[in-house]
Amino acid sequence: MTDLEQHFKQFRDQTIGIQQTITGPYGEKTIVYADWTASGRLYSPIEDMISNHIGAFIANTHTETSSTGCIMTHAYHRAKQEIKKHVNAAPTDAL
Repeated sequence: MTDLEQHFKQFRDQTIGIQQTITGPYGEKTIVYADWTASGRLYSPIEDMISNHIGAFIANTHTETSSTGCIMTHAYHRAKQEIKKHVNAAPTDAL
């Protein structure tokens, strides 16, 4: 295993379904997911955070007439700021 593979192994191992198989005309094969640009795969730490800390507050991010709507709107805007910070986006860059 290369140093790069070793570094990313900790993340790969937490990808949900990384060892998932599917049976097709050539027997049972491990799924090879190759559409990361469009959607990606579920990642356990993120899914756990959503399930255990955010899930109970899920609501429409465009509704601020309820407590849950306000919480989601705030979380949505904060997430956008964090993503922009991590990719060095300017405040005027679209996300």
